[in-house]
Amino acid sequence: MVMRRKKLLKYLPYEYKKSISDIDYLNLKTLGYDTIFFDLDNTIADYETHSPTSVAIDLFKTIKDLGFKIYILTNNTKKRIVKFESELGIKCFESLRKPFTSKLKRRIREHNIETSHVIWIGDQVVTDVRCAYTFNIDSILVDPIKPSTEKWYTKINRFFERRLMKKIKKNYPLEYNKLGLDERYGNN
Repeated sequence: MVMRRKKLLKYLPYEYKKSISDIDYLNLKTLGYDTIFFDLDNTIADYETHSPTSVAIDLFKTIKDLGFKIYILTNNTKKRIVKFESELGIKCFESLRKPFTSKLKRRIREHNIETSHVIWIGDQVVTDVRCAYTFNIDSILVDPIKPSTEKWYTKINRFFERRLMKKIKKNYPLEYNKLGLDERYGNN
């Protein structure tokens, strides 16, 4: 039973924020992080937006000016990410099939990324937080930008996410409350 509870911890983020704009990137730098993995869909832009907003462009310029290396990780296709890659000037890894790790492992190896200095930012517990845990990477969970635009498979993930958070709240109330997850999940 104890082992079963511990498995829940792989779905608990390092930190929770409402959006990528609410994150203290300077603090992340002082904590020793030098690389950021960002999810794309509903983290940087909703599914209906096909290029970065001016707010996103300004934010990513600020993050780069702090000295971070930035990568966008997405399950989406090359066609979806091409404008984000060019307009933000950031390398995107597409078609990753998160939370599966084989494609991402290859990309990390090809780009000589030291995962101990990476922070992962995404909107999904089942894909982003869980995948980060697999690589021993701290993660920041953000709220989805526009849930109404999500695909059917993401809605399934959200169903499982809510169930997982209910179990985490029951078994790890201190951690759950410290992160302020009631703001996202309510009383479950």
